[in-house]
Amino acid sequence: MNAPRQARGGRGRRPGSPRRSTRPRAPRPTVAERFDVVDRLLDGEVTDAGGVWSRATAWILRLALEQSVDELWARLAPELMRCPMRAQLLALRSYAGPETAAQVATVWAALSRAAHHHDYELAPSVTELRRWREQSAAIAAVLSKVESR
Repeated sequence: MNAPRQARGGRGRRPGSPRRSTRPRAPRPTVAERFDVVDRLLDGEVTDAGGVWSRATAWILRLALEQSVDELWARLAPELMRCPMRAQLLALRSYAGPETAAQVATVWAALSRAAHHHDYELAPSVTELRRWREQSAAIAAVLSKVESR
């Protein structure tokens, strides 16, 4: 007997599973708001994060970077927003230039590695997180100025 097929991308609702909530979603934080939260985490203002604050910071930075890329696609090529991030990074070369695309890919990969917990690896240091924060902010500024070619 065949198992029920899920919708493309594996995100379909399985038979018998509860329906998704129809509550309105909270507004998406801006890139600047995400950087503000990162700054608060790095300055020690947020104490509720406990031992996961460094990985949470890496996740928020990665979200800010991805959102900056999303905003570029929303302006220039909305159809690319549905592609996987790795495909978007390849397409970025044509829109933002090879140097910027390489910077985005490098920081995104570093944040992806840092955000995932592995028992045999140390969490990212404050120095690394601050560097990634500055790089992400610089990239976001560059991407916000990219215009159609």
